[in-house]
Amino acid sequence: MKNSPNLQRWIVLPDLQVPYHDPHSLAAVEKLMGDYRFDGYLQIGDFMDFDCISHHNKSNERAREGKRISADYDAAGAILDRHQAIIRANNKDAQFVIIEGNHEYRMEKYIDEHKEFEGMFEVATALEFGRRKIQWVPFWSLGKSFKIGKAKFIHGRYTNQYHAAKTVNNYGCNIFYGHTHDIQTFSKEMDGEDSTIVGQSLGCLCRPQSYMRGGPNKWQQAVTVFDFFPDGYFTYNVIRIFKHRFSYNGKIYTP
Repeated sequence: MKNSPNLQRWIVLPDLQVPYHDPHSLAAVEKLMGDYRFDGYLQIGDFMDFDCISHHNKSNERAREGKRISADYDAAGAILDRHQAIIRANNKDAQFVIIEGNHEYRMEKYIDEHKEFEGMFEVATALEFGRRKIQWVPFWSLGKSFKIGKAKFIHGRYTNQYHAAKTVNNYGCNIFYGHTHDIQTFSKEMDGEDSTIVGQSLGCLCRPQSYMRGGPNKWQQAVTVFDFFPDGYFTYNVIRIFKHRFSYNGKIYTP
């Protein structure tokens, strides 16, 4: 479906944590990708998990058994190739951006302890972001953010009960993020017409993991579509996913 020439449309994917992504929900999202012309594709961090090198599992041999970094990179690369083929079929000039989350930073910490792997295993290197023409935003290591119009995107910093309020109050701008795996919004009043700002967490696209031991959680799968006007203002739809399905513009998307 064609967009208005006065809008720039982006699709934003939160926290896949490959290889713990939900392939069924992701398959439904990929159908949405194919139905519209997107100007940009943004992953807001924790695209990969790297639990096999997490300090949480450093002394847990059973948790690391059978897991390989190379296999995780292969799975992540396959997803990127598939998504680039879908998005660029409708817009060959679409921009691809991936923000560094705390899980990707696990690889940086690992290389700090094993410097002989420097230049080989970094996420942007191993996934060939240069060849794939993907912009890497080092948020967790350097605090960099990505901005489109009047919206700023980060991976996320806070996990308290009122993290949306804390995020928008501390950043002082429209701020969107992942990290918490839930969906929460907080609007902050500002002086002047149309100057209200919002903090919004955007959910996740991964599955509950074994360390949660089946307990209650606030995780919510979602994907978000942003439309940006030439002046930087925007509208956005946080599309919640239940039982691997969702609807958008009157169409039902399933795996």
